[in-house]
Parts: sequence; structure tokens; C-alpha cells
Amino acid sequence: MNTIPFSQQTLEDGATAAVRLGRQFADMARDIGAGSTSNDQGFVFRTLGRISDRRPFDDRDDGSWHQVHRILDADIRSEIVGTERRFVGTTSDDQILDGEMLDCPVYSERGERLLVLRKLLDDFLAARAATLDRAAAEKAIRRMTSG
Repeated sequence: MNTIPFSQQTLEDGATAAVRLGRQFADMARDIGAGSTSNDQGFVFRTLGRISDRRPFDDRDDGSWHQVHRILDADIRSEIVGTERRFVGTTSDDQILDGEMLDCPVYSERGERLLVLRKLLDDFLAARAATLDRAAAEKAIRRMTSG
């Protein structure tokens, strides 16, 4: 799928992306049961309400997204089932690859799904912020030029 960078999107494109990503995040979070405790799951599910209803721009949710991110990170850490050593390349010069061996976490199947969910949350939050910034910029320009 080709995506347009936020800087080249119209306000409507950005808002559409935020609505779609928010709804996808909510659906997947419910499917996975995001949160490792019943309190965390309850918080996540309450936070999903407006984005499930395609209302991702309500500023009452601003403080909740940081907490949802923290809950997901804790949930992901709880799904580590081991580690494995992997070569991680850092630079490439023609045919020479530099890098180092790192111990990387290995996740359960649920952990792998939670990693995808966290990426989806990050994408949603980026689309939401870009849309709000674009709307604020357009409003500021209208104020500047109407005087």
C-alpha cells in the first residue's frame, strides 16, 4: 500500500487516516485483550470508546494515550519467553557489513501481536497529531489573513 507522507496530505486525508488507524487499533486491542491485569484492560477498553466510534480527536483522551502506551509496553514485556543472539547490522560499506551481536527478546505469539498493536498505536497517534497540527495551522493562517 502506498502511503502519502503526512506533510503532503490534505487535512481530510490525515483525518481519514487517523479515523481508520484508530478504529483498527481499537478492534485489535479488543481482540488481543490488551493489558496484563483486569484494571489495565478496563482502562484500555474505556479509552477505546471514542476511537471505536470514529471520534479520534477528542482532547479528553489526550492524557489517556500515554497511559495506554505504558500498559502495552508492560504487557509486551510480560510476553518475553526467552532471548536469542542476533547479528544487527549498523553500517554497510560496499561489500563490508559492520554490526554487533545482540541478545534480542523472543516473544510469545501474543507478544508478537502486541508488538504489531503498539506499532498501530504509534501510527494512529502520529496521524492524529499531524491532523491536529494541520488543522491548527490552517486555523492560524485564516486568522492571520482575515485581519
